Amino acid sequence: MGTPGTSRLLAPARLCPVKRTLLTRTPVIALAMALAAGTAGCTVNSPFQTAETMSLADGVPVDVESAQVRNLALISGEAGSDATVIGAVENVSGEELTLTVAIPGGSKAEAKVPAHATVHLSDDDKVTLTKVEAAPGDMIDVEVSDGTDSTPVSIPVLDPTGYYEDYAPEGWTPTPTPSESHDSEAEGH
Repeated sequence: MGTPGTSRLLAPARLCPVKRTLLTRTPVIALAMALAAGTAGCTVNSPFQTAETMSLADGVPVDVESAQVRNLALISGEAGSDATVIGAVENVSGEELTLTVAIPGGSKAEAKVPAHATVHLSDDDKVTLTKVEAAPGDMIDVEVSDGTDSTPVSIPVLDPTGYYEDYAPEGWTPTPTPSESHDSEAEGH
């Protein structure tokens, strides 16, 4: 037989446990890499979500020279009635400005905004447009102006319910829902 060292050399090679797990993992790793490469192209033509300005509220954003308006909307109970103007206005200039929201050929509403301040329209005093011909759920074209610059924009008309009930125009009365009228009839009988 030979020396003890030579018999080991002539014996069939055995795979150590590390090499055996590499052999079983290799197909799994290759499959995972193929899937990753195949799905990586899905976002090639999609814009980054952080690169787009989005309005996360019911109203719309509007920018004019000295003011940035966010969440601009009207609150009205029905077509042909008054509507409360809501939104946040930031004055980015060093002087007080008067923000005007006007319906072309119709009424207009104004609010004073101090220099370098943000004002929430209709929080303290309601800013109101009269005889708005759009109903809740509609969009209406208005002109927004800061006194030096103006821009047209379509804004939503929202129903004065839920959160917006506090902004309901003067004289608006909510219509009772069927469940409310049913409860009052049941109590009377």
